[in-house]
Amino acid sequence: MLPDADELFWALAGNLVIGFGAGTATLAAFAPTLPVVDGGNPVLRVGTVSVGFAFFFAGYRLSQTGTHRDHHESLTAAFTPDEVPGVGANGPAGSVDPFLVARGVFLVLGIVGLGAGMRLFALTIQSWSSTLGVACGVVCITGYVFGHIGMNGVVL
Repeated sequence: MLPDADELFWALAGNLVIGFGAGTATLAAFAPTLPVVDGGNPVLRVGTVSVGFAFFFAGYRLSQTGTHRDHHESLTAAFTPDEVPGVGANGPAGSVDPFLVARGVFLVLGIVGLGAGMRLFALTIQSWSSTLGVACGVVCITGYVFGHIGMNGVVL
């Protein structure tokens, strides 16, 4: 049985964005210098790796939502959070859904955590240190867990 053309499109589109993000994150973490910014400023380095992970997460979400959405559902409805009666964008003026805010914070922490963890991983490979290796593992796993909570609202 052939895959549905619409689902295949979303899977491929998401994977293109994932590839761009993963490539950016990897090159920024491991390259001796950044092409645009001179030197090895750790904040700029982690920031660039984090931007790569932001694209990676966006591609993941694009592929996930595009392939699993109801074909009768609009793209806007598919990519925006579910409505909570009386709260959030569709609730009273000025109200904010604290659950969505928390997910946003977890997503940002996850992206930056993965950026920092990937850079620590690169440093560990370039100059072995057991301390860096342990720090890399803790930061990467924590970043992944936080990012997953932010994106999906659950750990797994």
